[in-house]
Amino acid sequence: MELSLLTLNLHTYQQHQSDCPFDAMHRHEREVRIIAEAIAHLQIDLICFQEVGEYMHDPVTHPYGESPSNMAFRICSKLRHWGLWYHIHQDWSHIGFYRWREGTAIMSRYPMRHNYSAYVSQDRRKDNYMSRNVTLSCIDVPWFGLLHIANVHLSWAHHGFYEEYANLRCLIDSRRHFGARGDLIAGDFNAPAGGQAYRHVVGNAEYVDQFHELHPERFYEPSYRGQIEGWKHHPPCRIDYIFKRNGHPLRIESMDMIFNDHFYPAVSDHFGYLARYRLY
Repeated sequence: MELSLLTLNLHTYQQHQSDCPFDAMHRHEREVRIIAEAIAHLQIDLICFQEVGEYMHDPVTHPYGESPSNMAFRICSKLRHWGLWYHIHQDWSHIGFYRWREGTAIMSRYPMRHNYSAYVSQDRRKDNYMSRNVTLSCIDVPWFGLLHIANVHLSWAHHGFYEEYANLRCLIDSRRHFGARGDLIAGDFNAPAGGQAYRHVVGNAEYVDQFHELHPERFYEPSYRGQIEGWKHHPPCRIDYIFKRNGHPLRIESMDMIFNDHFYPAVSDHFGYLARYRLY
């Protein structure tokens, strides 16, 4: 049994900036289509999006995210229109770039159980861009069982990373009674490869950096190009990851950078990662 997982930071409608939010959404139709086409052509099973933008003045839907301005829902709707059904679970953290609800989303070809979201940051104010809400789900994978996935966008080391990661770990541990056979954490960690915050995650060998496991020679290869928000005075680095809990019955078979102008066009200020697993 194989399983594929994509993680990608969508950049909150900032690829084509505009003073008019509706113009910005229209300009991003290219990105929506490229991402949807990649998911369809590559038959990706699970997707973790960060910095999912939704216009702040649109009504908040229940469940959250089914607004026509929500970029993850736009991608999901396009796939459904093509006859490819994906489930979706998402929530938002704060207002980003002055006009967008910004959050995370998980999409899955397989049923999603025990969907949940929670703040891991001390600050939970919607008007503070440092507040951090994470989304979690147990994916009911055929012939395998439940795969627990946490989709995160954490703060920088000097702005709360360690507290947020500790809260995330407690949250994941609190869900063990669901009986998941596998445990993955994916997303934008704002923790450069090899740095102190990165070592805090992998130092006790509880979680394994999947890219490093397959490509140790590319350890420092950046997951974005140029200078991006939060890293404008820092050389490009690898801050996007998929971590697997050590010992769980998943084996990483391949992990490729995607949406980098070599393997599909760039659609964000971040590149994505596409991992393929063998489940046993």
